[in-house]
Formats: sequence, C-alpha cells, structure tokens
Amino acid sequence: MSRFQQFVRSVFPGEAVLLGKASKITDPEKKAILDLVIRAAAGQEDNLAFDPSIDKRKYSYIKEWCMEKLAEVDVDMKLSRLLAWEQQILLDTIGQKDEKQFLNTIRDINAGDFNFVKCYEIARLYRHYLQVRLRLKEVELIHTFLDRYRNEYEISRQLNDKIHQATTEILNHYARKQNLNTEWIDTLSNIFFNESNDGYTRLLAWIRLVFIANSSNDYSFLENHFRHFEEKLLDCTFYSRRIMANFYSQYLLFYANRQHFKKAAYYGRLSVKLKNNDYLYYVNNLVAVLLRSKNTKEALALLNETSSLAASSSNFHNKVNHISYFIFALTDSGKAQLAESRGFVFYNVYKKEIFNYRWHLFFTAWFRAMTISGKYRNLVKLYKFYPKIANHELRHQKAQPGFPFLTFLYEIARYKLGESDITTLKHQLYALTGTDQAPLPEDIRETGKMVLKKEWEKVFQ
Repeated sequence: MSRFQQFVRSVFPGEAVLLGKASKITDPEKKAILDLVIRAAAGQEDNLAFDPSIDKRKYSYIKEWCMEKLAEVDVDMKLSRLLAWEQQILLDTIGQKDEKQFLNTIRDINAGDFNFVKCYEIARLYRHYLQVRLRLKEVELIHTFLDRYRNEYEISRQLNDKIHQATTEILNHYARKQNLNTEWIDTLSNIFFNESNDGYTRLLAWIRLVFIANSSNDYSFLENHFRHFEEKLLDCTFYSRRIMANFYSQYLLFYANRQHFKKAAYYGRLSVKLKNNDYLYYVNNLVAVLLRSKNTKEALALLNETSSLAASSSNFHNKVNHISYFIFALTDSGKAQLAESRGFVFYNVYKKEIFNYRWHLFFTAWFRAMTISGKYRNLVKLYKFYPKIANHELRHQKAQPGFPFLTFLYEIARYKLGESDITTLKHQLYALTGTDQAPLPEDIRETGKMVLKKEWEKVFQ
C-alpha cells in the first residue's frame, strides 16, 4: 500500500483532471479508489487513508489504469514511439506490428499535433523504405499524407528557423542587459496562439517568451499565455509529465514576480514531484521563493537533500544558484559562519565559473554572510579587488532602479573596521538610495539592523 500512496503523491493536479475526464469505471470500489486519487492530486484530500477492506488488487488495477490512460495522451511517449519506428526504418528492422501502428498514426495525425514535424520526416524516410520493396499500396498512403501536409511542414520548418533567429537575439540582449525589441514578443505570441501550428513549435515559442519575461523581470504580458497553456495541457495538446512539471515551475516564476509567494510555492512544490534533468532548476526556483517568504526550514531541507546533485551538476548556472541559496539559507538559520565558509570554499574552487554565471547573486549571498559573521576585512579586500562589482551595480542602477546591496555591505564593513565614522556611513548610505526619503528594501534594512544594532538608528532614524 505504501507504493500506491507514493504513486498518488506523484500525480499532478492537471493529471487528476485528465483522469477524471477519461474515467468510465463503474465498479463502486474501483471508482472510490480513483476518486480518492483525483481528490488527493487536486489537493482536496490530505489524508491518504485507504479502505483496507477493499481487495489490494483493485488498488493495483487503478494504478495501472491511471498510468495507461496518461501514457495514451503523453506527447513524450508518442515521440519515443516515433523515434523507435524511425530507427527501425533506417535499420530495415521494422516489423509488421510496428508498421501497422505507424500507418495508423499517419491516418490519425494532423498539422496541429505536437509531434507532427517528426512524424512527417519519418514518413519521408518510410516512403524510401516502401518504394524499393514495391509496397505500392502503402506508398500511395504515405505519398498522399506527405502531399497533403507539405505546406504545413514547410511552414513549421520556417517557423523553427525564425524562433532560432529570435533566440539568438534574445540571448544577445540578455547578455548585454539591454531591452529587447517587443516585436519578438508579438511574433512569438502569434506562433504560440496559432492552433494550426504544431505543438512542438508552439512550445518553443512559449519557452522564449518565458525567458524574455524572466530576464526583463516582467511577466505582465504573459497572463493570457499562461491561461492558454494550461488549457492546452488539459486538452492534451501539450501534455506530458515533463512539460507539466516545467509549466508549474514557470507558474512559480509568474506568481513570484507578482509577490504572490504562497501560490508560487504551491506550484514550485508541484514541479519538484518530477525528478528529471531539470530537477535542480525546479528546486532552485522553489527555494528562492521559500527564502523570500521566510520559510527557511523547508528551503534548507531541500538544499541539503539536493547538495550532492548540485555538486555533480555540469550546469554552472544551476550550480551557482544552488550554493548562493544555500549560503542565504544557512545565514538566515543563524549559521553565518558556516555559510561564509561554504562560500569561501566554492569561490576558491569555481572562481572562473562564478564570474561566467550568476556572480552578483553569489557575492550578494557571500558578502551578506561575511558581514553577519564579522568577516569585514575579507569583504573589503574582495570588493576592492573586483572593481566590476561597483561598476556593475552603478550601471544596473541607472538602467533599472534598484539598491546596490554589495556596495551597501562594503560601506558597513568599512565602518566596522574603523575606516569611516557614523556621519560618513550615513552620508554614503543615503547616497546609495539616491534620496534621503527613499525607503530601503526590507532585506537591506534587516541586514543593517542585524550588523549595526543600535547604531542603525543613528544612520536611518
């Protein structure tokens, strides 16, 4: 029964909707089990107390039934079958049963199908296979399919090239911290909303739109996109466990951007139900939200659980994010000394990689741990050693209003070392805000109070 409970906890709310739509079960006990699975997945049932009087074979039946129904509409599993047929065709090993299944797929597919492009390309290979074997009847079927959808296939290829062009420009703007031409948002949105485009092409457009929103810190233009994407998941156009988990993680970013941390954490917890190649990315997103909402205990537990995964990861963007959040979480847990030490070790091992990725996030976490643990001299030395820190914060503040946190910590460290007095510190910190009346962000104020204690009131009365 524990395995069944584990299965139930793995089911996504969106999958519960799909199972509810597919259900035609009439057996009262099986139906009761399925209803409980659906309620639990939808978050309507916390207590997974199953009726022990029901035959355990019925629990096994429902588990297999659920997995089978979801597999039938899973676009990733359909792609896996297509790829297997492609290999068999190329190696001349396709059997009669597989041929029949592929031909049935050809009859049923349309240009809006998620895997339309791959299916079309395999059909072209299959035509070669059939022609030299004088399979005239099957050749006619494949030829009719290819001729019917030739225009749609060419459009999909052209859209793929356009998305590649958009991606190159989007990434260049991201690297240079420049505002993106909004025409790409319109172009990608048109591709995404067009129901006649194949699902994979629409998904590619969606991913670029989310990247634009995340890099510009503005999700306001994506509200309808998120709603539409969820609809496409639930009508099986985009459904797979991989895509659904990714969608939940993106929904976390959407709600976090709106400061709705409770909802963001809800979707983040859903995303980490699936452990795949993006699991560390999903965990980092969830941890960031948990830290912002002061749920340090849960964040630290997740970070500890995934520390070995982060250590072995070859994705340094995720790796730097993970250690940065770990330093934040340890500091917030009253373990600033340990946090500073972790930062020191990571810095000495991955100095080059830090500066190639999220160096500002890492130094924000590490400098904060240094300040709270009293390592003022080390902080001042590093700040002076890397003029990029001050220059970056100044440029960033001009381009997008914010608070130069690293420079703020540097000025406090100088004061604690006796390199400036309280009047100078006050002047410097007010200069960073740009005005005597500007309110400080809450995390800045908390750090200042923690380090300066009573002296903080002399600086910001």
